Amino acid sequence: MADLGSPERETPSFGRTLRNRPFLYLWASQLVSQSGDFVFEVALLWLVLQTTGSVLAVGLVVVATLVPTVVLGPFLGVLVDRWHRRRVLLVTNVGEGILVAALSGLVIAHALNFVLLLVLVGVLAAGGQIVRIASGAMIPQSVPVADLGPANGLFSLSSSFNQVVGLSIGGVVVAIFGATLPIEYDAVSFFLAAVLVALIPRGVGAPERPAEKTESRFSTEFREGLAFVRQQRFILEAIALGIVANFFANALNALWAPYAALVLHGGSETYGFLGAAVALGAIVGAILAGQLNTRRAAGRYLFGSVAALGAAVLALGVTSSVAFALPASFALGVFLALGNVPLLAAIQAKVPARLMGRVMAVLMALILASAPFGAYYAGAVAEAVGVGTVIRLSGLVILAVTAVGALVMRELREVSY
Repeated sequence: MADLGSPERETPSFGRTLRNRPFLYLWASQLVSQSGDFVFEVALLWLVLQTTGSVLAVGLVVVATLVPTVVLGPFLGVLVDRWHRRRVLLVTNVGEGILVAALSGLVIAHALNFVLLLVLVGVLAAGGQIVRIASGAMIPQSVPVADLGPANGLFSLSSSFNQVVGLSIGGVVVAIFGATLPIEYDAVSFFLAAVLVALIPRGVGAPERPAEKTESRFSTEFREGLAFVRQQRFILEAIALGIVANFFANALNALWAPYAALVLHGGSETYGFLGAAVALGAIVGAILAGQLNTRRAAGRYLFGSVAALGAAVLALGVTSSVAFALPASFALGVFLALGNVPLLAAIQAKVPARLMGRVMAVLMALILASAPFGAYYAGAVAEAVGVGTVIRLSGLVILAVTAVGALVMRELREVSY
């Protein structure tokens, strides 16, 4: 485990964080696996849109990626806290690689129907949730408190970098070669990520046992995680804000491909470039968040960033111009990172290591509880009133909820670490 006794006033440092070899391999494994995920996302959603011609079908695929986080997340968190997190990452990456390779074979053989696709996407989403929980729980085991900001910033940066490259290149690759090649690359990326995880020292990620021996039943451990969340008012307020914000944010996520095609009148390239603009903005936001000392103002960064995010969504809804939509997408990415990175660091600093998997899983599950409904709502309502109308409404609601939250959620607004 990382030394947690670093000086409180030590300035954030990307360089110092990357010199920590366990964290370096953990971060590199995510960098590699995510490079395939975003190319896969373009291929999958565009394939569904082109083969079904249905905005609702695209929304259902997005729902399938979200349901495991909500339904299985809290239970997976218990297992992540029980098991060795390094081994969890190793096995899960190999398993996901095998599953994506099988999916590629089904596409080539024209043996993939929509129901089977939803099932496979759901299983992959469950694997991705395990990886997110285990990786997030390993960060505070790999770096001191002073480096939690840069560490989370690097995770955000790598994800955003892969979005820039994966979504922009993915759109072009799908347009030229079709969906099979990106899916095959995604399978390879999982196997490479497993190799990098294997380089992490075996002691990193070991479960931390409580000082006093207690009953180790699954239900007891599950309730322990929930009890801790209930006792932390700032976490409860973050969940309340996140439930509303994610409903409408995932409505936008489900509409990216239809927005590119029906509002901006573009092709898969336009869809890829929009996603890349969001990711490029998130890179800038992650760099800023990792360099700024946000420890005493994490909550204020969150509220300010979510308000700016709502304004960016509203801007997307009022334009049909690619030239205007790209900078609005860039701003969306900047404020996503500026809000998320300080909040994650605050949670990781305040939660005991032995509870980290459960707390993070419960947090993600509850925040995203409304996300599948948001994705379904987007697809269903957009077919009736139009994609642009749904996006405008989403931006307005995010702004209104953030304004109310900033007034009444005092613990979240003032959270620091």
